[in-house]
Amino acid sequence: MGGIAAGLGPVLGGLLVEADWRWVFIANVPVGIAALAVGVRVLPRLRGRESGPLPDVFGAALLTLAIAALAVSLVKADAWGWGSARVLGGLLAALLLTGGFLYRSARHPAPVVEPSLLRVPSFAAANTAALLFTAAFAGMLLTSALWCQQVWGYSALRTGLAISPGPLLVPPVALGSAALVRRLGPGRLAALGTLLFAGGVGWWAADIAVRPDYATELLPGMLLTGLGVGLVLPTLIGAAAAALPPARLATGSAVTTMARQIGAVVGVALTVSLIGTPHGPQAALEGFRRGWTAVIVAALLAGAAALVLAANQRKAAAE
Repeated sequence: MGGIAAGLGPVLGGLLVEADWRWVFIANVPVGIAALAVGVRVLPRLRGRESGPLPDVFGAALLTLAIAALAVSLVKADAWGWGSARVLGGLLAALLLTGGFLYRSARHPAPVVEPSLLRVPSFAAANTAALLFTAAFAGMLLTSALWCQQVWGYSALRTGLAISPGPLLVPPVALGSAALVRRLGPGRLAALGTLLFAGGVGWWAADIAVRPDYATELLPGMLLTGLGVGLVLPTLIGAAAAALPPARLATGSAVTTMARQIGAVVGVALTVSLIGTPHGPQAALEGFRRGWTAVIVAALLAGAAALVLAANQRKAAAE
C-alpha cells in the first residue's frame, strides 16, 4: 500500500500543482474526513478500557524537539557552515534532548517507547535498518524530483510520471517475495534489497547528465530502487512485528512507524543540506552527487543492520 501511494502521490501531486499549488494542502482535508468517517464505522470498539497512567506527553515533547533540532541543524548547515556555533549547538541540543528522552522513558510508567522492546535483538536491528533505509528512500525520492524539475526543467506532472515506475514496482515485488523470505530469511533478503537500491542510486551518480535522457539515465536507476524498496521495507516491517509477542504487536508496530518517520525527516534534511543552493548546471550535478552518495551510504548501513537482524534470527532459531 505504501508503494502504491508513493507511486501515485507524485502524479496526483503534479496534477494538483498544475491547477494551483494550494490544492496540495487542501486535498488532505477530505482525505482526513473520509478516514474519520470510515474509521468510526469499521474499527472495532473496545468493550472496556484498562485504567493506568497517561502516556508520557513530556517525553514525547522531548523527542519531538530533538528531531526538530537535528533537522534544522542539518538543513541550515550549508548556509550556516557545518562548523558554526548554531549548527554545533543544534546538534548538541538534539543529543541532549535525546538523552533526556531515553532517561525519561526508562523511568516513566507509560513511556512513548518502551525500553524493553528495544532490548529484543531482532526488533532493535529491524527498526535500525528501517530507520536508515527510510532515510535513504526519502533522500532518493527528493533528489529525483528536484533533479527532474530544477535541472531537467520538467513540469510537476511530468516529474510525477517520471518518478512513478519505481514506486509502482514495490507492490508486485513485495507480494512476490514471500518465497524468497522463506528461502533466504528476512535479514538477508533485506540486505540484498539494500544493495539493489544502492545500485540504482549509484547508477544516477555515475551516469546521469545535465542534458535530459530519461530512458538511459533516470529510468534504470528508478527501476532498481523500486526493486530494492519492494524487498526491503515490507520485509523489515514484517520482521520487526514477528520479533515481538502478539500482545505487544500494536505498540511495536507504532515504534516501527515512528522509526521510519524519523528516518524520513533525517534523510530529507541531510539531502537538502548536501545539495545546497547550486548556481549553474555543473554545480547542481556536484551537489546532487553529494546527496546521492549520502543516500548510498545510508542504504548500505541499513544493509549492515539487516545482516545483524539475520544473525540474531539464526541465533534465536538455534536456541
